[in-house]
Amino acid sequence: MDKLSHGRVIGIDVSRDWLDVHCLPDGHRCKVPNTPTGHAAVADLARERDAVVCFESTGGQEWQLWALLETEGVAARQVPPAQVKAFAQSRGTRAKTDRIDAELIARFFAFRPEAGRSLPAEKLRLLRALTTKRAQLVEMRKRLLAQIRAHQKLGNAVMFEDVDTELKQRIDSLIKEF
Repeated sequence: MDKLSHGRVIGIDVSRDWLDVHCLPDGHRCKVPNTPTGHAAVADLARERDAVVCFESTGGQEWQLWALLETEGVAARQVPPAQVKAFAQSRGTRAKTDRIDAELIARFFAFRPEAGRSLPAEKLRLLRALTTKRAQLVEMRKRLLAQIRAHQKLGNAVMFEDVDTELKQRIDSLIKEF
């Protein structure tokens, strides 16, 4: 854990297209694309500064960056968004921009390095992805069944019977695969 305790932190606000970067302790900022080239630039920056990289969970936008950093041997941690938000409120920070978020993420991690989590193992990431996909399929089937019942109540279920039957069979088949 001593690799995380030296105070050199790179906080990143991750969005679909961009990575807003804030480095501590010197306050260096930059913005790179959320692409393999941008990910490599972040890894280089972290190695140059001997820094740990941290970012919030952002609905999966961060996974490719995280995996590359792990592969490159760069320490990287995901921090809980709710805790970063509470930290921002405790500091009285009201403004919200990507640059400010990157700085807050870095400062939060410098304050609470134990709050960051490491990249889960590849098998666990795959299991989570499969579980999520199965849950989405189950929800899809649930909505389809509700629509079928609604059509039956309205008396126009016959119009959609072939499509509904085919969709339900296909969704059921996919659920069994998972």
